[in-house]
Amino acid sequence: MKRNFLLSAVLLFATAHAFAGATTQKWSAGWDNFGEPLNYKTSKVTWSVNSAKKTLSVTFKLAAASPNKLYQVGINFFCTTFPATFGNYPVNGGGGACNTITRQGVTEGVTSVEIGAVTTDEHGNGSFAVVIGPIAAGSYVLEFQTRDSVGCNLIGGDGNSDCADDFQSPGPTFGDTTTITIP
Repeated sequence: MKRNFLLSAVLLFATAHAFAGATTQKWSAGWDNFGEPLNYKTSKVTWSVNSAKKTLSVTFKLAAASPNKLYQVGINFFCTTFPATFGNYPVNGGGGACNTITRQGVTEGVTSVEIGAVTTDEHGNGSFAVVIGPIAAGSYVLEFQTRDSVGCNLIGGDGNSDCADDFQSPGPTFGDTTTITIP
């Protein structure tokens, strides 16, 4: 009986990890703007990896942010070098060496990928979902970000006029990261 219980527990653990569901993370104030409104209890980033397809699914959700506003969402990668693309998205600067920046008293090498926009309604609620891939196998150390406006680092956008980060996940400090592994 004891052996069967142990075997069942091991199988349950292995099954749970083989078919792990989505990971949900809360937003923290960004490393540039600390006063942008947001309901931190209900706003979140949800992500999951599809190992067979080598894709990353991400949903960015904002609640009680600034009403009727466009926010740009993306991913900051902490690195020394990085490829030219992350799945089907180009990396800012074309890949190669990562730029060193200092935020909240922390200096790190980073590059980023701009993913999309969240448009909030009259209550400041909005979301954006995306599937990125296929992604090259590897472990990626990153933070999700929400920028103060749209068009940063994008052709036809407003350039770099306001690339400030309003929200980061996981945070609360620049350089607090999540590691996502693509097998």
